Amino acid sequence: MVVIFTIVFLLAGCSRDEKSNEHNVKESPIRSNAKVAEGDFVYRLVSEKSVYTESEKVEVYAELEYVGDEPEIKIAHADSPFYFPMKEKTRNYDIRYGMKEPLRVTVLKKGLPLRERFTPHGGYSSEDQKEYVDYIKALWEASNKGTLLQGDYQVAGSAMFNPLNESMVSQESLRLNAEIEFLVEKPENKNDKK
Repeated sequence: MVVIFTIVFLLAGCSRDEKSNEHNVKESPIRSNAKVAEGDFVYRLVSEKSVYTESEKVEVYAELEYVGDEPEIKIAHADSPFYFPMKEKTRNYDIRYGMKEPLRVTVLKKGLPLRERFTPHGGYSSEDQKEYVDYIKALWEASNKGTLLQGDYQVAGSAMFNPLNESMVSQESLRLNAEIEFLVEKPENKNDKK
């Protein structure tokens, strides 16, 4: 009898642990910031919050920090070293991120991160479906106010640049990638609480 009771008790405990783990996976927190280090550089991609409302300003930014031995280093890059391609997972839309590509040089001082705020601006072509084009146009309107449309956003950001040596000769190009996610929800209606 004791053996049977022990076996039943152990089986019940195991099934509770499995249910508990399933529940934790479903409610795992959204990863709203990420940090990647490579060589003498640290790249951060950050959303100030994991959940915004449609009326709130979305605060997302990238940072690139030089942590090497010299007091400063020059890097060559396109218009910006930061790229912010995004996906809206609810609608399964890829929001393209274009950038002008002149050659620019920026000085990074050791320990002083270069920071750039993200502004979504997506684009579309004549081959895109009307629903997607309408969404991008509505996204432009929202982003002009600093907000975004309701959705589940995933930003697969990167910092792409070439460190320059003292003679301004380009060294091996670097690409540091990070991914974050955040939600934009409809504002809570106070009348719904009744």
